[in-house]
Amino acid sequence: MTLQFTLLTELPGLLGILVILSALYMQGQSFVDPTIRAISFQSFTVAALFVVLYLQSGDIALVYLAAITAVIRGILIPGIMLYNVRNYKHSLRETGTGQRIPSFIIVGLILIIGGYAIFKSVLLPVINQLASVPFVLLLLSFLLIFTRRNALTQMAGFLEEENAVLYAGAIIAPSISLLVEFAIVLDVLGVVLVGVVLSASRDVFMTFEAPELEELTG
Repeated sequence: MTLQFTLLTELPGLLGILVILSALYMQGQSFVDPTIRAISFQSFTVAALFVVLYLQSGDIALVYLAAITAVIRGILIPGIMLYNVRNYKHSLRETGTGQRIPSFIIVGLILIIGGYAIFKSVLLPVINQLASVPFVLLLLSFLLIFTRRNALTQMAGFLEEENAVLYAGAIIAPSISLLVEFAIVLDVLGVVLVGVVLSASRDVFMTFEAPELEELTG
């Protein structure tokens, strides 16, 4: 019984580390496919966290939140994005980011350290320490959105931002009745954004396709 209690106590922190590592991994990618798979993994990890929080608190709303997160942000939206990526003959890669990837990772590490320091000094006295993870995750999602030009990568950043917001809500105020409804609204918005992105021209993806590659290779 004691071991089970200890595992339930430690699991949120361990899952939080996995979430941050997945966000940092996304910062280090120039190919779109692994970025999409990483946001899917991150969403499943956040869903697992919600299940653990349910086991700790008994709040059934967290189970609904976990199901929404796993199905919509873990399977549906990434699946649609990956299906579109497979329509390209060549691996979809954002142009102009290859040489900047190391700097993105360094900035990401700075945000992790600086974000945690700000949280600890400003917010920790009044907010649960576990909320430092979604706070840092939100900063990393902004970095991904604002430093990339590929629409699918930016969409992954939006999903990461949504994970961060719902993560924070589940930690700070899990009993808020509107939290599940808010998650549904965000996911509907995400599906709409994916539809808009995928209906856009190839130029929005900031990538090379066959004609451009043929010109480069001669």
